[in-house]
Amino acid sequence: MRLQVPALGAAVVFTLLGMGVVGLFVVLPIACIQWTWNSVVTSLGVLPLINVWQAVLLYLALATFVYLTGIVRIEFEAENLD
Repeated sequence: MRLQVPALGAAVVFTLLGMGVVGLFVVLPIACIQWTWNSVVTSLGVLPLINVWQAVLLYLALATFVYLTGIVRIEFEAENLD
């Protein structure tokens, strides 16, 4: 007997997996950046608290810096099927 998964159930599972990946690689680092900044940097008394959007900008700036320094390279390769 073969197990059949309804199309809607499969779509829900893949959506949840996709959201988990987004949460792991985007939301979690942004939350960590905001929490670290607000707990460590502001305790020094020099800089103010940041909100979520400022943490997003810091995340993008850090990702751009890491990419431009060559620590991480993203390359796409394609093969010709001639």
